[in-house]
Amino acid sequence: MKVHKKILGSIALSSLLLIGFSGCGSDDTAAAPAAAESTISPYQRIAVLSGTWAEVPAVADTIASYVVTTDESNVSGLGYPTNWVVAGANPASGETYETTDLLPIPGMGSAITGTSRVIELCNGAYATQATNTGRFHGSALPCEVSVHSDGTNIYVDMLDADAIFSVFFSDLNDTQKTGLKSVASQVKSEIRGMVVAALDDNNETYTESTLAMGPKWDTADIERLSYKSPYTVYSYKLQSGAAFVKGTDDKALAAKIIEILGDDTSTAENRVPGLSNASAWRSGRPEPLAIPGVFVAEACSPKYAKMATKLGNEYITALPCEITVYVDENDPTGETLSISFLNPNFMFGTMFEGAVEKALADEVLTKADAVLYSTLADKVFADLRMIVDEAVQTSSLGTLVTTPVIVAP
Repeated sequence: MKVHKKILGSIALSSLLLIGFSGCGSDDTAAAPAAAESTISPYQRIAVLSGTWAEVPAVADTIASYVVTTDESNVSGLGYPTNWVVAGANPASGETYETTDLLPIPGMGSAITGTSRVIELCNGAYATQATNTGRFHGSALPCEVSVHSDGTNIYVDMLDADAIFSVFFSDLNDTQKTGLKSVASQVKSEIRGMVVAALDDNNETYTESTLAMGPKWDTADIERLSYKSPYTVYSYKLQSGAAFVKGTDDKALAAKIIEILGDDTSTAENRVPGLSNASAWRSGRPEPLAIPGVFVAEACSPKYAKMATKLGNEYITALPCEITVYVDENDPTGETLSISFLNPNFMFGTMFEGAVEKALADEVLTKADAVLYSTLADKVFADLRMIVDEAVQTSSLGTLVTTPVIVAP
C-alpha cells in the first residue's frame, strides 16, 4: 500500500489560488490596515429555483440533456475550447444518454426528504491533463454537479474546481501546478456556464448564486492539508509475470469490482461476507467510467450516503466513493496494475471538516449520533477494501499478488 504524500510547493499553490494578502508596499510611513485573507471552499452554489423534490429529476435532466446535445466547442454552442459530455453518455463513442446516467443520492430536507441527482461531467482534454500528472489522480474525477431541494426551493451546486485542485493536486511540482491552476479555473467557469445556459435554454426561472459552502480554507489551511494524502494506492502483479494490456485488463478489473458491488436488487453483501451492517453497497453504474488513462468504479451505500447528507445537502457532490483502476505508468514494463482509492478518512476529515460539530450545535445530531460519525470513515474504507479484495481474488486476469507501489521519480 502507498499513501501518496503531498509535501512540496503548497505555499506556492496557496498563493496561486488565494488573493487578499496584506503587506503591499507603500511610500507612506503609516501601515495600511491588514486586509482580510480570502478563503476558498470545496462547494459552490450555481443556481436556485422554486420547486420541490418532485421536480429535482426534471431539472437535472434539463442540465444533462443540454450538455449531451450541445457541442460546447462550437461557436453556436458556448465557444469553449473543447466539448463536454455526461459520464455514461458520450455520443462520440456511440453511447446514448438516459436518465439513469444521473446518480441518485439520498438527500435531506427540512420538510420532505427526497433523492438528489448527481450529474457527472467529463471533458476529455482537461481530464487528460489531470491524469497525465499521475493516473492515481483519476479518483478525483469526474466533475460533479448536484441538484437537490429543501422542499421549497431547488438548488444546483458544484464542486469548486479551484478548491479541489488546491487539495487533490498539491503533490505536483510548481510548474505542473501553474499549468493546471488555469485549467481548474477554466473548468469551474465552463461548468457554471453550461448549467446557466441549460436553464436559460429551457426557459427556467432561477437566481444565479456564487454561495461558497462547506469548510473555508485559507493559505494556512491549504499548507496544513498538503501534508495529508487524499489517495491510497494498492498495486498488483500477475504471478505469471505477464504484462497487463492497457485499456483491456484495467477495464476488466474495474468491471469485476462493479460485479462484486452489485446493483439495487443484489448488493455486495451477497458476495462479500463481513461488510458493515446494513451498508448495502452497490455500484452507481453498470459499467466502468472511462476517463483518459484509467477506469473508475463508483461505490454507493445508501446508509453512509444518508449519514453524509444528514450533515447538509451541500455535501452531495462529495459522493459517491471512487475506485480507480489503471495500468501503472510508473512501471515501464507494464507489469503493474494499480487501484487508487479516495481515502475516506481524508475525505471525511477534509471535505466534511467541521460538519459534525455544526450539526451537533444546530441540534441536527444528538451526541449519540455524533459518536457514530467517529468511525464512519474507517468502516467505509474497510468495506471498500474487502470488496476490492474479492474482485482481485476472483478476477479472470489470473492470480494477482500485491507489490510495492512504484512512485514516480
